[in-house]
Amino acid sequence: MQIQYINEMLDIPELQVRQIRSMVADELHIEAIPRSYKQCCPLCKSDQNVIRKGSNGMRMVRHLLVFAKKTFLHVPSIRLSCTTCEAGFGWFYEFVGPKQRYSWFFCFNTVEQALGSTAAHSARMQQLPASTVQRMHNEALLVECERIEKHVWTEAKEMSNLVLGVDDFAIQKGHTYNTGIHNLKGETMLDLLPGQKLNDLRAYANTHPDFLLLNPKAVVMDLAQAYHTWISECFPQAIRIADRFHVHGYVIDSVQEV
Repeated sequence: MQIQYINEMLDIPELQVRQIRSMVADELHIEAIPRSYKQCCPLCKSDQNVIRKGSNGMRMVRHLLVFAKKTFLHVPSIRLSCTTCEAGFGWFYEFVGPKQRYSWFFCFNTVEQALGSTAAHSARMQQLPASTVQRMHNEALLVECERIEKHVWTEAKEMSNLVLGVDDFAIQKGHTYNTGIHNLKGETMLDLLPGQKLNDLRAYANTHPDFLLLNPKAVVMDLAQAYHTWISECFPQAIRIADRFHVHGYVIDSVQEV
């Protein structure tokens, strides 16, 4: 098969395949080089005075299957130097993280496979240690959590008729409580903060400027005085609404007393 078709199969625009190093029963080794000759300096953000300083050898990176074989990409670890900043740096590849042995595509595919079954099953399919798959899963989970958190906060700040929900829940009944902040119309949780006392709530607002940038039309909460005081301080224009669970409970108690 011609090299140009292998380039298309790999679908890594920054690389140009040079040769097939070896192809055995279950492994394929491909040598590739960057299409660009130099990169921008990380300090001055310019490549005008960047020069090559040789190579530290070849990096071997595991990639997605090709021809149903385990595929390894061999790419050069190119040394670069900026004569303006007098800074030395290594070539940055977009398809793989620094000092990583697995491409982003491979990690994503492995994590997706683990989500559909188990880490052990994905490890058998990819012929990897289960601990490696678990590590990939944990790293992907952190990135996904950050993405979701950024999305829900942006959505809440841009929502014109935002309705917040504030409620506590017990970590240890009668001793330890946390407070949850929700976007009720968006049906998303915005944050969790330790404690339920007024000092805890004020400390959260002081250290989380994004919270004070919200513009809620109303805030739903229970009848705890600390919540009402806190919300009146943070969002004086918002309507404070007692949640129906507690109102219903007070009505039932009153009816039973009568």
